[in-house]
Amino acid sequence: MGWSATWKDILNGGNPRWKVTDLSSKKIALGHIMHASKEDGVASSPSLNILCPLAGDDEFVHHAWTKGHRVVAIDLVPAAVEAMRNQFSVANDGDGSDDGGNCWLKEERSGGTVVWRHGSGTVTLYESDMLAPLPELEGTFDAVYDKDSFGALDLHMRPKYCERIAAYVKPGAGILYAEVKYKDVDGPGRKSGPPYHVEKEDLMEQGNFGAAFEYVAGLGELYKLTIPGVRQTGHILRRCARK
Repeated sequence: MGWSATWKDILNGGNPRWKVTDLSSKKIALGHIMHASKEDGVASSPSLNILCPLAGDDEFVHHAWTKGHRVVAIDLVPAAVEAMRNQFSVANDGDGSDDGGNCWLKEERSGGTVVWRHGSGTVTLYESDMLAPLPELEGTFDAVYDKDSFGALDLHMRPKYCERIAAYVKPGAGILYAEVKYKDVDGPGRKSGPPYHVEKEDLMEQGNFGAAFEYVAGLGELYKLTIPGVRQTGHILRRCARK
């Protein structure tokens, strides 16, 4: 099943796969991002520029926006991007935050990329192949929120994905927050995916993030999953100063 068909099934009430909608998990993620960014000296402003690659309709984007951050999300599937846009039309963040009546401006580009810009000027959604270069994003992000994106990719796709992320993060300052699946050693799905089993060593392979990032910290289990034998674990990486 391709990603478009997968998202159609999810949005129609089918198998949610590894989608997590509990707002507490988004608060945990933003808390770790803010803590790591302050340690790295890039949070002199309370607002961070955050990239969410392969975001689907992850509620983190709306949550981070309500907390004053600038957010850019990228996903190839139009239905997922539409579902994310719809989150901004209702108060769904538990604190009465909504889009304040702002609309979305649509830009269609050659090659099929569609860019949606929120009227607030602080949220941009790309309907685009994550592996296709977007020059305007290079070197602009303080932080990356990667929830299972790395772990969703087949091994042969990871190097190009990591190369794109490295190009978009501020050298010497930007941080990467990665949530990944840790599967029990004797579990039946440890070597299958997506989502794939991911550890520090997988992230830091030279062909993956190891070429442009340094490892900062392992965060252990972030929150409980309902999938037997699988834990949601976190890692913090920092972009090296070198290109």
